[in-house]
Amino acid sequence: MPLIILSSILLLLLLIQALFYILPAFAVRKNDVEKSNATLPPVSVIIACRNELQNLKSNLQYIVNQKYPQFEIIITNDNSTDGTSDYIAELAKTFPNVKLVGNKESGKKSALSCGIRAATYEHLIFTDADCRPATEHWINGIMSQFDAENPLVLGYGELSGNTFAARFSSYDATLIALQYLGFASLGHAYMAVGRNIAYSHKLWDTLGGFCSHSCIASGDDDLFVKDATKHIRPTVCFSSDAKTISPAKETFAKLLRQKSRHVSTSVRYRLADKFLSGGEIVSRTLFFAMAIAMLFVNWKFALAFVIVRLVFVMLSLAKFCITTKTDFNLFMLLIFDIFAPIFYVALMFYGIFNRETKW
Repeated sequence: MPLIILSSILLLLLLIQALFYILPAFAVRKNDVEKSNATLPPVSVIIACRNELQNLKSNLQYIVNQKYPQFEIIITNDNSTDGTSDYIAELAKTFPNVKLVGNKESGKKSALSCGIRAATYEHLIFTDADCRPATEHWINGIMSQFDAENPLVLGYGELSGNTFAARFSSYDATLIALQYLGFASLGHAYMAVGRNIAYSHKLWDTLGGFCSHSCIASGDDDLFVKDATKHIRPTVCFSSDAKTISPAKETFAKLLRQKSRHVSTSVRYRLADKFLSGGEIVSRTLFFAMAIAMLFVNWKFALAFVIVRLVFVMLSLAKFCITTKTDFNLFMLLIFDIFAPIFYVALMFYGIFNRETKW
């Protein structure tokens, strides 16, 4: 009897896990990059920053040198004290398409709003100061997926780093991207990342900007997408040419703070979105727990369930990584696959005792 009960529970959890890996993996595809300049509209690239001088010095060069016919770069300075304004003013002498905008209030959403209002063009692409485009065709790749009827493009933001915490963060970001981009391609978008997202000025106006969630410090990406999906169906860009790359947090303390801010917006998610954003890690944790219990009843059955799951997890992530040209390390995948539930349990307790949500 215990064998039948445990097998039934493990089978159910295995099917739920398959939903989070196999289903979105089927939607992963290579995107063609538009080559004809005649069909590409002008674009405003918007970056909100606060005391990001060193990151701007490192990464702006990758944006100003984009191979795109007509674009501007708007840097919204959110009350920086590190010389950002002087640097951008000097840079603008060499690159006239670089513009500096001040934020009279405070906060990322306010800074982004200032940048949007100052934008010359209808089409807007957003990234962060610590991000760089993977190639000189980033803008081109994102705009190739722009749909006039559904003017919202979700892009991929890769994380990189060498410490154990940074590599785990990179793995976590890749898995999350597989799921939110994959499900968006299947018609259910529930989140995005602010380091690589694009939409039209008209859509922003239609939704009233960030007003519906202005009381929350974060959410300029995922909560905006939630509001937008009431009116449109976002498109997705899987192109490796159009991803952004940014450094992952080098320590778990920093990673916990970052993830805690991100999770703070989940209270605004719809029930289905909460399931898609959190169901994988919950079902994975339960699956491992049941597999361990099964070891004491029938270790061969336990091993069979674990191997089946590992195969489709590995194949799903491999497909996404190959398409987006993201590093794929099987050994690290095995370690992080087991470590992730431990991290998210720690995150849950961290969130209970720490309510820091500032940008």
